[in-house]
Amino acid sequence: MKPQFTIPALIALVLYGLTSPGTAETITVGGRAAPNTPGDVYWQKFADSVTTATGGRTKVRLLIRGEIGPEETQFAHLRRGRRVQLAGISTTTVSQVLPALDILRLPFLFDSLDEVGYVLDQHLKAPLQAMLLEHDLVVIDWMSAGWLNLYAKVPILRPDDIAHQRIRINASPAAVLFMQTVNADIVPISFSEIVTALQTGLIDGGEQSTQLFLTGGMGKFAPHYTRTQHAFLTALIVANRAWFEGLSDGDRDIYRRAVPSDEWYRQFFSAENEPLLRRAIADGLSVHDLSADDRAAWRERTRTIAADLIAEMGPDAQQLYDIILEGKAAYAAQRADSN
Repeated sequence: MKPQFTIPALIALVLYGLTSPGTAETITVGGRAAPNTPGDVYWQKFADSVTTATGGRTKVRLLIRGEIGPEETQFAHLRRGRRVQLAGISTTTVSQVLPALDILRLPFLFDSLDEVGYVLDQHLKAPLQAMLLEHDLVVIDWMSAGWLNLYAKVPILRPDDIAHQRIRINASPAAVLFMQTVNADIVPISFSEIVTALQTGLIDGGEQSTQLFLTGGMGKFAPHYTRTQHAFLTALIVANRAWFEGLSDGDRDIYRRAVPSDEWYRQFFSAENEPLLRRAIADGLSVHDLSADDRAAWRERTRTIAADLIAEMGPDAQQLYDIILEGKAAYAAQRADSN
């Protein structure tokens, strides 16, 4: 006689089989990192920490080489929680659900790496966690990507230098307003098309972080790199809320602890970029730094962008902007007290 099982009994057996001792569970993590780059080190560090903390009970499957398409696709998978449970997603892409996040791309919003870290960690993180929880996303930490700078075929030191230059930018309302304000001609192309566009003359330059500029091969065709540091790029380490809240308290703590500190990562990738930059200079790259007068000219030209962006984005953008300004003021007061 064949054994008879009720539906609840069958479900219990399946669940037991999925969680029985000796059965390793796997989480899938999304992100973007080329081999042997700081981002690669970051994600390997995370995976090793999870495996060690769980005694091998949990395996981490890293999809950080574009295996499931562009970041927008990763984000869609993350929000559904089926194929990706946790990921590092740029604030530009996360702004699909919270447009106000683009306030972080305002030109010349921050003055130093230390100030960025203080404002992000001490002032902005908690309110942003609350905002994104409403969209079923659990923010675990920041994952900084570095300063945005300008590259071109000619030196760009003052706002007038970029006027009527064909410039590729990272797509965001703040970036568009920035380039429109300085009368640059915006050319919307993907990252993978940049080098070819420089070769053919489709673009004259663009904006990019130091790491991606150096590893992307752009310097061969755009030999002038100006460290405007006009915006700071960052991603968010986010988890699908249903998946994360379904974990035990202990496992949630494991994942939080496994994510490398953003303070560590900011210092790590900055240090890693220096020898690459020195090598590029030796190969003929011209690196320009803004004088105090140059920076003042950029700030004056772009000072109305904040109000324009907030008018476009609404009250959430105003709230985030106010928090950032409060953080900057607190940072300045702290520095004054220490001196």
